[in-house]
Amino acid sequence: MTITTTQPERSPGGPPDPRRTAGDRQAPPRWWRRPWVGPLALVVAVFLAMDVPRYLTFDPAESKIPPNPQYPWHYPVLVVHILCGTVAIVTCCLQVWPALRQQYPKVHRVSGRLYVAAGVLPGGLAGLAVAYASPSGLSMQLSTATTSVLWMATAVAGLRMARQGRIADHRRWMVRSFALTLSIVVSRVLGVVYDHTILPPPVTQSVPELIAWGQERAGLASWPGWILPLLIAEWWLVERGAGARHRARQARRTAAAPKA
Repeated sequence: MTITTTQPERSPGGPPDPRRTAGDRQAPPRWWRRPWVGPLALVVAVFLAMDVPRYLTFDPAESKIPPNPQYPWHYPVLVVHILCGTVAIVTCCLQVWPALRQQYPKVHRVSGRLYVAAGVLPGGLAGLAVAYASPSGLSMQLSTATTSVLWMATAVAGLRMARQGRIADHRRWMVRSFALTLSIVVSRVLGVVYDHTILPPPVTQSVPELIAWGQERAGLASWPGWILPLLIAEWWLVERGAGARHRARQARRTAAAPKA
């Protein structure tokens, strides 16, 4: 599973150089052609270091999301959702690493299976349960449920395309799935931005006011948290497809042009 569609590089204006070996033609792109891989891994590492350890204690008092006392199972399922999401986001970073896919295809395949079987599917099912019992308000509940369904659906569609040998379709579906995987990071960033701009924490000790503020903040961060990455992924797919079609047309015109 991967989102890269890079083909072996060719010399401008002509066929591949026959002096290049097969290994050379399959060499991974230079790091500066994929400048987002390193920063993505760094952002994910910082996010995990800041958010995940509090759930490894299995202490409800450490939870960033307050457990719902009406549903005793809410906190354990929330921990499952977060731990499976951690598996998904780590394996997602491995999947979008072109060098790993090309040099270690077995690691790429295993991490892809872990992404779906140990990350997205159990994490998405747990996400639906968390959405049902969430005390963060109706907006957050609807957003979490929608994200969970789309997350699982895109991963399953990508897996199905891969099993059918439709690799191009597989990659497109996995781009969408990866965008949804990263939505939790985007929503956290939006929450911090809101805290310092349009929705600062209220200066009050009133519990109802604090709850209302928390629910509003959660809803405002959650919806764009997954919609924006998904829109960016769709734009990237459309632009990349249009660019590939343009290059194909140019190649046909060059081949059909009369030679001097």
